Amino acid sequence: MARICLISPGHLSTNPRLVKEALALKAAGHEVHVVHGSYKHWGTVNDKPLAGRIGSTHAVPFGPTEARRVTYLRQTLTRRAARVLASTTVRIETWLAEEAHAPVTLDLRAAAAGHKADLYIAHYVAALPAAAYAARLYNARYAFDAEDFHLGDLPDTPRHALDKRIIHTIEARYLPHAAFVTAASPMIAEAYAETYEIPLPTTVHNVFPLQNAPPAPTSKGTAEPGPSIYWFSQTIGPGRGLETALEAIARAESRPHFYLRGAAERSYAEKLRTAALQAGIADRLHLLPLAPPDELERLGAAYDLGLVGELEATRNRQISLTNKLFSYLLSGVPVVASGITAHCRLAPDLGSAMTLFTVGDASALAAAIDAMLLYPQCLAAARAHAWHLAQERFNWEAEAPLLLAKVEAALRDRGRTA
Repeated sequence: MARICLISPGHLSTNPRLVKEALALKAAGHEVHVVHGSYKHWGTVNDKPLAGRIGSTHAVPFGPTEARRVTYLRQTLTRRAARVLASTTVRIETWLAEEAHAPVTLDLRAAAAGHKADLYIAHYVAALPAAAYAARLYNARYAFDAEDFHLGDLPDTPRHALDKRIIHTIEARYLPHAAFVTAASPMIAEAYAETYEIPLPTTVHNVFPLQNAPPAPTSKGTAEPGPSIYWFSQTIGPGRGLETALEAIARAESRPHFYLRGAAERSYAEKLRTAALQAGIADRLHLLPLAPPDELERLGAAYDLGLVGELEATRNRQISLTNKLFSYLLSGVPVVASGITAHCRLAPDLGSAMTLFTVGDASALAAAIDAMLLYPQCLAAARAHAWHLAQERFNWEAEAPLLLAKVEAALRDRGRTA
């Protein structure tokens, strides 16, 4: 049994990938400790039941609502001063990039250093310095899980140039020395290998446990009123193709209802309602509250189709495969997806369970929706195919061994070099 410490700047409840990883490592017999950020009250509340399942956790508060005032001021002023200094230098030193990147970075490092482990696994850039520092302190090893291509998560504009330099400085310093890197999509893995000249990371898809799936496929959803299009995320906000979806739903002959699940800022929720009213579908837009991660597949099974309408605003968006895509499959719900590069590469593997439409094209999306909802036999066949794909291939039980194999190899290598 090894001691493994997972580190993330976010809440447990906003990172199902980390929770699945922790539970898989625990089930494999390892002692797992999780150091994670805490910055929203609702996140802190939702973290509690997850922390009980994982076991040992250490929450690191930051932000105006969760951190003590003196801590918040220190974090904010340190980061602000570091960013000013970084903006004036031609070459950003690693220590400066760490202080400038995120307000929680230094506190994550201190928390990780307080827990001795054999392997530290970082999630997100803000956790990478903490994993490397603690590993060096205890003569251990560290690894990195890339849920996104973080350098490509920002537009290539002057406004974001400093942030991209900071991210590159941190990743270039630590990734070449990591025991392994995992990635959430094949194209994210390729981007990291190309950018930092590291071995191709192992792809571990954002799939979910079979226990979350409905017991059998169904021919259609049960949500009323219907027919139904479903979309979920932690945050309901711009840049996710929702505006295109509203326009498509107004054009679709099948007259579907649009169900959105997540936390929406009041201003954006009003914007969506206004757009729906102007399109004549105000009665077909439904905003649903957040739900616990373990319930999303059960809840998702009630809808006819799942939408993944990602845009091409950044390179990361073009090459990512989101959680919701695989959640829909496990629910037995076919996916209607925008034709970004990553979706186009995956589509042949999914067959009738995924229908592509041109990015940002409301008419194409309306046609894709109608091709399913106007033909019950096609919908039923696609739902059955989605459910079987998830049962046979796209589930956590199939992907977890890939992660566990990398962990075991890293631990063996540490034993030989200790």
